[in-house]
Amino acid sequence: MYNIRYGLSYLRHRFLANNRHGIHSPFVYKLIDTVIYDYTAQKVYRDIKETCRKQHSDKSVINTLPLKFYRLLYRFAVYFKPQTILLADTEDYITAFVIKQANPEAQGISSSTSGTRQADMILADALKQNPASYLEKVMPSVHDDTVLIFTNIHRNAATKQSWEQLKLNQQVRVTIDLYFIGMVFFKPGMSREDFRVRY
Repeated sequence: MYNIRYGLSYLRHRFLANNRHGIHSPFVYKLIDTVIYDYTAQKVYRDIKETCRKQHSDKSVINTLPLKFYRLLYRFAVYFKPQTILLADTEDYITAFVIKQANPEAQGISSSTSGTRQADMILADALKQNPASYLEKVMPSVHDDTVLIFTNIHRNAATKQSWEQLKLNQQVRVTIDLYFIGMVFFKPGMSREDFRVRY
């Protein structure tokens, strides 16, 4: 029943979500067109798949996430070129590997020092970190161009509710809901908008 509910929730998301042609924000449209919908095969994807295979027996789903998420995360890291990365889960070796492949010069920031250093990209699992609460916790590390990514935002009622609460934060300018993940942007010049994108 749990998987059925999750599957139905995903179908509902796809029905309500937009593709690139339903997006009026130039920033979000470009992100969708050049990164999210870039299905070009890349050699590094084989390395990512092999790393996932070694960590998990089920190659199609890694920690409740589809394998395509890690390919997308790689493209995000190439696109945004983050120099400082904050991983909420320091034992998430797959995500760390993907980021390093995309940007070998990126430096990791530990949670204990996050209040004194700014992060260009922050990644957290909504199943382990309440999105609304975690946002408040990491705000000292957020700057105008920080990208905050939560995985599993629709995994259960609690994660969905917290994701909706996060969107009410006055510091948040734009959110993008890709179902498996949610992206948060803080650029002051951007119009306040929330997007559901079909992926």
